[in-house]
Amino acid sequence: RPTWDKSSYQPLNLHKSFSDSDLSDPSGSSASDASDEELVFEENGSKAGSSSFAKQQIEKMWDGFCLEDYISHAKHSLPSSPACRKAHKKEKAWSPRVTVPKPFQMTIREAQKKEQNVKSKSQIELENHLLKKQLEEEAECQKKFRANPVPAAVFLPLYQDIVQRNEERRRSVRERSRLQLLATQKPFKFIERERQRHEARKMQLKDLSPPENKIKVFRAKPVPRCVYSADFRDKVKEEELCREIRIRMRAEELLRNSAVPNSRLALKETNKKKKHRSTEPKQTEHKLKIKSSVPDFELLHEKFQKRLLRQKKVKPLTVCEPFDLCTSYIPSKKDKILKDMQEDEEKLKETRWPFASPRRKPQSGANPHLLGEGKSKPPRTTESTRRRLQALRNNEKQRRQEYLQELQEMEERVKQMPFLFERVTQKNARIAAEKYYSNRLRALGICPEFVSKKGGAAKSLHFSTAGDFTS
Repeated sequence: RPTWDKSSYQPLNLHKSFSDSDLSDPSGSSASDASDEELVFEENGSKAGSSSFAKQQIEKMWDGFCLEDYISHAKHSLPSSPACRKAHKKEKAWSPRVTVPKPFQMTIREAQKKEQNVKSKSQIELENHLLKKQLEEEAECQKKFRANPVPAAVFLPLYQDIVQRNEERRRSVRERSRLQLLATQKPFKFIERERQRHEARKMQLKDLSPPENKIKVFRAKPVPRCVYSADFRDKVKEEELCREIRIRMRAEELLRNSAVPNSRLALKETNKKKKHRSTEPKQTEHKLKIKSSVPDFELLHEKFQKRLLRQKKVKPLTVCEPFDLCTSYIPSKKDKILKDMQEDEEKLKETRWPFASPRRKPQSGANPHLLGEGKSKPPRTTESTRRRLQALRNNEKQRRQEYLQELQEMEERVKQMPFLFERVTQKNARIAAEKYYSNRLRALGICPEFVSKKGGAAKSLHFSTAGDFTS
């Protein structure tokens, strides 16, 4: 199979085979090759920027192709005599050509369909479907809405009937459950035994006859006749007198035998002791100690004298001397303290310790007293200096007031700020609300970018209208 048939679909530059005469003439072959390369380069350079360059190149690949040129060239190249070579040179000069493939039939068919505006079956079906859908939407839009009348079942008291049926069902279920429980329960043995005993006792009490209740009627006895006689009255008076005498004697006897309780007696004794101590002076009792043997006073006196002499030798007498205190020589610091207090009142808080330098002045290396120099006098303060110092003090006071005011405002802002746990709860609530809102939008099929875009447009419109009103 020839080479041009295999590579018909590729835009290859196929060169013609050269004969011996062509190879012997390098100038002619090189010139033809150069002209061919220049032709191809010019064509490629002129059509590189156009969009239809590839298509045109494919269509022109087979233009001017002839198989006889290759066959005749092969026949003439067979004889190797120099005369034949010269005749072939004089006869025709060979020029190389590019192999251009032709397009397939399907590409030509598609191009013709596009030129004739022929539509496929799927395109026709799609257009018919879209047209039908548009007609249905127009017909649906032309319809007028008309509400149906309210059904009559709405006005029926269905809820009350449902509630009543539920109540009846609940009551019947409760009664049925109660009866079922009563049927299934079994009493204990001792309960049944006690019930039988109670019934037997009732039967025995019924058999017994009820007792007869005899009511005794009170009947007063008649007054005796002796009551109305004088002897009876004297006897009653005598009995009353004896009774009074007996009561008086019993009271006197109880009074003689009576005694105070122990608790009351102890309290009474303590009260008496306290009263006695407060009224009478305290007297100490001194009991004399009587010795049976008489001491030897002479021996005792000698011992005492010896001990006295021994004590005199060991302990000399102490002689008191007058005190020599240095308190009177200490200089008074009252003036220095008053001066320090006055300086503290004049100076501000910022100029005090530890910001200001210590009050003690630095001493120089050499002692001024040794050098014979006296204490230097302070410079004389003028009116302008005093005014300048006063202005500085006022400025410092004003700055201090502003600083205190800023501190107070900061404290108020801190007090008004919510606590950390409140801020955390607010942040969590906001995040939950945003999440719920985004989920709802996503469920409804709305994109968050669309909402943010619409919100930004509305916000810019609001700002523009506000600017127009203000202008």
